[in-house]
Amino acid sequence: MPEYPAAATSEGGMVVTGSPYATEAGVRMLEKGGNAVDAAVAAAFALAVAEPTQSGLGGRTQILIRSADGTVAGIDGTTQVPAGYDPASAPAGEHGHSAVAIPGTVAALTRALAEHGSLPLSLVIQPAADWARHGIALPEGEARRLDGVAGEIDPRSPLGRIFLSSEGTALPRGGLLVQPDLAEVMDAVGQGGAAAFYRGDIARRIVADMEANGGFLTLDDLASYRALDSEIGRGRFGDTELVGTYLPASGVTVIEILQILDRMDPPDGHALGDAALVEALLAGFEDRELAEPRPPGEAVSWLVSDSLALRRAGAATRDLQRRASRVASHGELEREAGVMSGIPSDGEHAFTTHVSVADTFGCVVALTQSLGPTLGARVVTPGLGFVYASTLGGYLAGGGPGYRPWSSQAPLVALRQGRPALVIGGAGARRILSAMVGTLTDVLGRAIRLDVALAEPRLHPTGGVVLVEGGWPGADALANLGFEVEPRERTYFARLNAVEILPDGTFRGVGDPRWSESAAGGPRR
Repeated sequence: MPEYPAAATSEGGMVVTGSPYATEAGVRMLEKGGNAVDAAVAAAFALAVAEPTQSGLGGRTQILIRSADGTVAGIDGTTQVPAGYDPASAPAGEHGHSAVAIPGTVAALTRALAEHGSLPLSLVIQPAADWARHGIALPEGEARRLDGVAGEIDPRSPLGRIFLSSEGTALPRGGLLVQPDLAEVMDAVGQGGAAAFYRGDIARRIVADMEANGGFLTLDDLASYRALDSEIGRGRFGDTELVGTYLPASGVTVIEILQILDRMDPPDGHALGDAALVEALLAGFEDRELAEPRPPGEAVSWLVSDSLALRRAGAATRDLQRRASRVASHGELEREAGVMSGIPSDGEHAFTTHVSVADTFGCVVALTQSLGPTLGARVVTPGLGFVYASTLGGYLAGGGPGYRPWSSQAPLVALRQGRPALVIGGAGARRILSAMVGTLTDVLGRAIRLDVALAEPRLHPTGGVVLVEGGWPGADALANLGFEVEPRERTYFARLNAVEILPDGTFRGVGDPRWSESAAGGPRR
């Protein structure tokens, strides 16, 4: 297994991922003269091999690219509801063939490479195909996740035959995971592009499996799928420009929350600063729900508008002033039942993976992809070797044929004086948003080093309570202000991967210290 630290500096670009194999694949592309897109796509394909519980060819992908010439592009590769799906009569549940929608990852990755990369697909996918064919040493996190679901998987099923022993036990950490069927699919994609996946023999085998087991995918569904342009949103936090994508991604929501914080004038006090973060997050979560019925362009314009940020900031500031005044007069407040009751508990799955890449040409990429729950729908088509995302049934919140369910995937790029300053994203459902806001506030607003900011304790409001990471310094003070506060372990919170481009051109890459992330730079040019 390649070995890389969780944090690194370099003058030759930077790759940060959740797997040393993926980081290695990305660095290889930089060494071959490729750009950040080449590296990110290579890393994403490698994650399908090295983190198959969270990422794969049957999944969903969101990509944000800032090219060397300054243009910004977003690519939406979300899974899509098949034409024949009827939510009223379809089986419930997040596992099984009936939970499988049209995969988007292959379309998104191949489109990104074709339109913004510089190396051939056959070369970019080769590291992933080779590792699938010859095997990888199973990382600790994957071993732990597989062990957690092993008792729910039939070892005789196509899924079980890949990831379990004949006795039904999961591979241990460091065990050799060989995926020859996946290697053949990757070889086919490397030679034939997305068409090899969405049409022809692979598509026919997918559909035959779905038809035989109660799935909804058809050949027409696969052939008609397209990775779409994402709606881009821009905002500001201090002197920094923020660029993100809108639903099905949620980068625009991160931008709105940061703009609210930037315009707030909370009373003095550390606890009130924490409360300001809570109030801004709650406002952003609510507005994401309110904006969805609007046309995408209109929704983005509203969410990143100064008028909305000022209105939300004013309301939040008045609430904080009220709390501060009551504490000054009466001491500790009673917990305010229902203070956050309008925001439901997180309903998304936390098992996602993110890639952040920057090159020496001025191109940066934030790429997030997911299967939903651990091992997605827990379906593998015999002979194909990849796991499908769970989309229909338990994950699908609403919408019929053609719908692409939104998530909290939030690839984001920060620019200073028009140049990339930070590329970031993460995994962890809606906790991605709270973690990104906290980290970006530290790095962009307080000039805290990226590695220090990522290690800071986190909070996340959801379901009527404020969940805080152990060690959060203001937990008691937040409770005194009337918030219901509950502790959570470190790994409950999101895992972020980020690259910071310093003013002197040095690249600082940092993976979240809560998880086993890896960072490495490319060659100096």
